[in-house]
Amino acid sequence: METWPNGAHAAVSLAYDDALDSQLDHALPALQRHGLRATFYLTLANTPVRQRMADWRAAAQGGHELGNHTLFHQCSASTPGHAWVEAHRNLDTTSVAQMLDQVRLANTLLQAIDGKRERTFNAPCFEQQAAGQSYWPAIRDEFVALRTAGIAPVGLTGAQLIALVKEQGAQGGVVNLVFHGVGGDYLSISNEAHEELLRFLAAHRDQYWTDTYLNIVRHQRGAKPGWVLDWGDEFDGDALDARKWVAEEAGHGYGNNEMQYYTARKENLRVTGGNLVIEARKEAYRGRQYTSARLKTAGLMERRHGRFEARIKVPRGQGIWPAFWMLGADIDKAGWPRSGEIDIMENIGKEPGIVHGTVHGPGYSGEKGFGAPSQLPDGQCYADAFHVFAVEWEPGEIRWYRDGQHYHSARPQLVNGEWAFEHPFFVLLNLAVGGYWPGYPDENTLFPQVMLVDYVRVYRKED
Repeated sequence: METWPNGAHAAVSLAYDDALDSQLDHALPALQRHGLRATFYLTLANTPVRQRMADWRAAAQGGHELGNHTLFHQCSASTPGHAWVEAHRNLDTTSVAQMLDQVRLANTLLQAIDGKRERTFNAPCFEQQAAGQSYWPAIRDEFVALRTAGIAPVGLTGAQLIALVKEQGAQGGVVNLVFHGVGGDYLSISNEAHEELLRFLAAHRDQYWTDTYLNIVRHQRGAKPGWVLDWGDEFDGDALDARKWVAEEAGHGYGNNEMQYYTARKENLRVTGGNLVIEARKEAYRGRQYTSARLKTAGLMERRHGRFEARIKVPRGQGIWPAFWMLGADIDKAGWPRSGEIDIMENIGKEPGIVHGTVHGPGYSGEKGFGAPSQLPDGQCYADAFHVFAVEWEPGEIRWYRDGQHYHSARPQLVNGEWAFEHPFFVLLNLAVGGYWPGYPDENTLFPQVMLVDYVRVYRKED
């Protein structure tokens, strides 16, 4: 479970889209009264931006974020209910290059308003396809984060809004609410409902941390003291970033007598809802009876030392084997296990409440690997919620963490052989089916099984 400032159980991101008069007239004063911060995603061509520039600047000076909602609010005219989309603002006929130009110019105009360079992006209509192609990969580097689709609570009462926060925040993540009109304009909620929600959030600061989306993302990506972010993938958008990951396609058992064939098909591998989805399926494919996916950063991101961290929700079931791990970048020349292997997290389905952290090297490989388990208390299962798995790898030492708790360390004097961890490694994520260690699916194993990855982040020691 994520940790939030002041011990809060969940984070709440209040967003206000399109740049509307009612947001300045009603939402902003209410936020200020209750001491809460939010993100206003401005469509720069909208009249309230041009006519009320000083008010938006004052909002930014008051601690609110001015986010990018493009220049012209391009949406798809082919989406049901979108007859209002004008021809020159139709996302179906807008190219990826044109969207990149739009968001860059919008960022320039936003900087002229608030003087800031860092901000987040919210897609108009929550749509990501420009002329049939995802434009998110093209704009990703222009922002700290691309906001995944939130809940647009039109017409709800205050009690309903509060119930929504409680329900969405039950797992301790981020509650994303996206408003438009407040006491006016369109797609609106009443002033009374909005006020009741803010009053609740202000009275329960110990449970819900309410802040700008930018600050929430910064907190999520923040490292422990002494570490700075070096590389990462937040799995925004609707496509895997080929600049960061290679999807393997093979079914040779990987030395473990695994049963799956790894593919790059959307049935097995996709990005949606802010998560990487790796899906294991029971189906005949190229001589195998199961399919799944395996990703690696080999040749794209290889590091010697660092903090390697991912937030993952594992699947469940006999014979199911998810893993977040690393291999020495010299494996093709040195071979395994001389190249070294660092298993940051492995879970086997027959042990639903246990994950393992292990290293393999010359003299301590396979079942002789040097590792330790991390067990959840009170019969809890890892498949029931997201958990954060990490290693901190420094010269002469590797430390394992689960949800911030240190549970295992490896050092040269502790392993039964040569220390193989002073050269670059690459990261892997995979979901195997069967194998010597987990055993094999039985009549109680349900398919498909899904491994969800919220993010992968790599930190380096601060200079």
